[in-house]
Amino acid sequence: MLKICRLEECRQLRNSQLWPRKLSSGVEQAPPSSAFGGWQRPCGEDTGISIYNHSVRGKVPLVLRNPQMVTWYTCGPTVYDKTHVGHASTYVKVDIIQRILRDHFKYNLVTAMNITDVDDKIIKRSRETGHNWLELAHAYDAEFKESMMWLNVKPPNLRAHVSANIPVIQRFIEHLLVNQQAYVAQDSSVYFDVSKYANYGKLEKISKDEHAVAEMGKRNSADFALWKAQKEEHEPSWPSSWGGAGRPGWHIECSAIASMFFGNKVDFHAGGLDLRFPHHENEEAQCCAHFRTDQWVNYWLHTGQLHLVGEEQKMSKSLGNTITVEELLQKYTADEFRMACLLSNYRNAMQYSDQLMLTARQTLRKFKNFHADLSAYMQFQKPLKLLDQGALQAQLKHMVQEYDNSLRDDFDTARGIGVLLDQMSSISRCINEQQADAQQDPAHCLDLLLAAGNFISVAMLNFGISPLAAIQQQQLQPAEATARVDINALVADVLAIRCQLREQAVNGNVKNVELLGLCDRLRDLLQRHGFSVRDHKKGSSWVYSDQKSASSSRRS
Repeated sequence: MLKICRLEECRQLRNSQLWPRKLSSGVEQAPPSSAFGGWQRPCGEDTGISIYNHSVRGKVPLVLRNPQMVTWYTCGPTVYDKTHVGHASTYVKVDIIQRILRDHFKYNLVTAMNITDVDDKIIKRSRETGHNWLELAHAYDAEFKESMMWLNVKPPNLRAHVSANIPVIQRFIEHLLVNQQAYVAQDSSVYFDVSKYANYGKLEKISKDEHAVAEMGKRNSADFALWKAQKEEHEPSWPSSWGGAGRPGWHIECSAIASMFFGNKVDFHAGGLDLRFPHHENEEAQCCAHFRTDQWVNYWLHTGQLHLVGEEQKMSKSLGNTITVEELLQKYTADEFRMACLLSNYRNAMQYSDQLMLTARQTLRKFKNFHADLSAYMQFQKPLKLLDQGALQAQLKHMVQEYDNSLRDDFDTARGIGVLLDQMSSISRCINEQQADAQQDPAHCLDLLLAAGNFISVAMLNFGISPLAAIQQQQLQPAEATARVDINALVADVLAIRCQLREQAVNGNVKNVELLGLCDRLRDLLQRHGFSVRDHKKGSSWVYSDQKSASSSRRS
């Protein structure tokens, strides 16, 4: 049951030591915010969802200020090279959570992202390649968008480039200078004064003793750049009202752009775990100071980093241990990579390996095979059975409740996938195994079986997996495809002819071994091209598996 708190009730809860409450069985409670001086429970609608909070080191209730409009900001890429699998894991996991909130919980999300196209790394790459910094950044931005499209990541509703929003960033800095929360250094760089913000270290506990020695031009070593003065003539720069040309610092970009979109409060802010400090810590400090508030972002979501198996460091361009999205999709499908993300808690690190991807492929194949078997049963290609109607009703209810509970518990997709697999296994035993009809509450239960199948199919769609009935072939460059062939109809026609041949082969007292052998050869031929045929008493069904990626993985 959703609960909307009145403003006065919310204030009393916030000041109370008793605000945590149990959301559902198995959900851990967080200590009161006052014990940490960090997170504050928002006023609004309690959704019954719990989310991990780094400030309190535990799960807290998701309370939405306005359930009719939920704001979400994601830190976008710094576009100076090709998008790699480490980036992809963050954006796929964020996409999964956004889909859960939109499609399962039915919240109206408004999403935004920045594109960092002014940065030291871009300037360095521009020098190395001899290309104009802005043209280079825009080329890699286009590559990033294409990679996200290949991975079925929904684009944000709002998208802003740093270079196109310099006046917005400068106004934000000017406001901090006027309020004496920032200062201008001798070289015309601008720094945020951490000593003016008491809650610095909210996301990452920082010992102030560690910042005793300040760097050149800074009052405190923890102070960070809002504006970087131009050092060399070729660097991109813009004139400023405080004197001297320069460009924005990294942290101020997100603060200014997110505030341009959403104002003085953001419901969700997402990014990789490596951004929690200093990037997100500094964002929160800047905005709390700018808007004179104790909490700018209500819920920070940090995705675990992706590592190559056997390596402790994250996948990074600077480390040279990257696998590009293009390289990934030469070996595996977008659905397989998404399933790998689903099988890992979004907060956990991912150990990327062929074994991980093969596990994801096998899991995805279980869903495809289940859909094919259930479809064959509903088309009477398998003999109907009398099933225990009461037991099936109870199983369906259990699946729906447990699946919902898993997503309410910090978006636990791995647990949710497990719930669906258990239900599929139970139904498959009913329709595939040669077992006696049910003696208790017997019925064909086609409606209950279809209801379970529909729920599982919709759940996979809500995760961003392609429709189970469709061919799962992920072409690297779909725009180059010119022919339009209905593969589903083509394979169905081939199997229909094969079915007629099989019937002729067994019609009569003596089986036609030669004709049966021809049917087997046709089945094997389809198998070599990725079409797995499953024979039933009254016909055949099929599923598609990416034969190219399967053979690639065996060679690796």
